[in-house]
Amino acid sequence: MYDRKSIRVALGALTVSIAALAAGTASAQTAFPSKPVTIVVPYSAGGGTDAVARTLAKALASHWNQSVIVENRTGADGWIGTQWTLNQPADGHTVLIQLNSLMLWRWSMPEHKFDVLKDMRVVTKVQDSPMVVAVRADTNAADLKSFLAQCKSAPKPCNFGGATVSANLVGQQLMDLGGIRDGTSVPYKGTAPMMTDLLGGHIDVALISANQAVPMSKEGRVKALAVGLDKRYERLPSSPTFEEAGFPIIATTWYGLMVRQGTPDAAFQAIVEGVQTASKQPEVIAAIESQGGIPVFNSPQAFEASIRHETEVLTPLGEKYLAARPK
Repeated sequence: MYDRKSIRVALGALTVSIAALAAGTASAQTAFPSKPVTIVVPYSAGGGTDAVARTLAKALASHWNQSVIVENRTGADGWIGTQWTLNQPADGHTVLIQLNSLMLWRWSMPEHKFDVLKDMRVVTKVQDSPMVVAVRADTNAADLKSFLAQCKSAPKPCNFGGATVSANLVGQQLMDLGGIRDGTSVPYKGTAPMMTDLLGGHIDVALISANQAVPMSKEGRVKALAVGLDKRYERLPSSPTFEEAGFPIIATTWYGLMVRQGTPDAAFQAIVEGVQTASKQPEVIAAIESQGGIPVFNSPQAFEASIRHETEVLTPLGEKYLAARPK
């Protein structure tokens, strides 16, 4: 038989053991990262997304005292890397950096049934990067309106090149707003072949990033007719915004960080805090600005709100320009 004192002692010991176990479990759940973190870049090594990801990886590795690896998984307009991320455990140790092209997959690749806010938890918008309307330097049009007017009356159709779905969408909008009925939006797999074709006279205009436009403009190889920001871009101060040029079009590419839905709150918050700390590092800001980007690093809530707003704006455009496009 056990007396009451023995029972109380036993119960007390059991309570202490349970509390210790619970504390250990909670500590294991909140300790992040518990292994190397992978940042998935769904585009080629050496590009703008890759450069920013690698600088962020270095800063995060220092902050967490843990390895952060950049892995390039390219193809299908970024879908290959995104799909791979979705197939990894939802524990926060796989982080995706993506472009806003994924906002258009609903129309360009409807078979994947991807929804960014249902499938991912968004961490932060890393940067905005303006898109630029670039034409050959010997083009005699003084501005975007006169260029589009020339295209409209040209004896042969004008071709608008874009290396992303977003760029092709902007090209289609410009043709529509300029009254160009026989123009063609030409998709390219990369900027290099597109610019070769532009300079060689095979296409008439290219939608490129500001980082690509700045050196070519300074070298006198292209004219930058419009920049996709809500104010003048300081590195192309003589080029008007799309709004100033008379075309209210969204023409900005953003990079954003995200993880799988289902990622535990503790891991998610550790990533948010780590990225916000990294965003204050001068080398991170320098890497973004060297690629022609404008640092943002907003909160998950602000990033999600901007995605919802962008979805509202893009939905009628996607249905008009992309839904009926031949696959």
